[in-house]
Amino acid sequence: MQDVFKKIFRMSVISSILFLIFGLLLVFQTDNVIKTVSIVVGGLLLIIGAFPIVNYFRNRNQNFFSSAGLLYGVFSVVAGIIIMVNKNLLAIIVPVLTGVWMIINSVNKIQISMELRDRKLSSWYISFILAIVILIGGALLIINPLVWAIALGKVVGIIIIIYSILDISDSIFIRKNLKKVKTDIVDITEVK
Repeated sequence: MQDVFKKIFRMSVISSILFLIFGLLLVFQTDNVIKTVSIVVGGLLLIIGAFPIVNYFRNRNQNFFSSAGLLYGVFSVVAGIIIMVNKNLLAIIVPVLTGVWMIINSVNKIQISMELRDRKLSSWYISFILAIVILIGGALLIINPLVWAIALGKVVGIIIIIYSILDISDSIFIRKNLKKVKTDIVDITEVK
């Protein structure tokens, strides 16, 4: 039983240390992490796209639907190459799509707040102000998406660092109290 606890403790500490290193990299080397993730995602898209292409050439006379697989495969391979060549593309796409969604949502909220104003509801201006704030936030994401991607990467890195430190502390606390747990288990088995 004690060997099991030691293995769990060791694995927990090792995984937390790896997370801590990743968090530190995200905070201090955000741009390099984004580029590495882009290479990995691009590589995965290449691999995923290669299978349908190979399948098409193996089975093209047997199956009518293999042409759809060819289209999917070529699209996946091209997307993978584009992401690998332009390593910041992935970091730009996420904030831009988020910004577009925020702008569309804010325009909808502005329309609703104007309807509330037309109906003489006194709280219409709260909705209007919040919609304008969302609109500005969305526009900022679109104007300079790479800066926001790097900022988000740093925030995620800080969260991972905090998690890792808390997890290591918790593992050490559990290990220190392992003897008490072991004693309690022995006492319980003796009572039975």
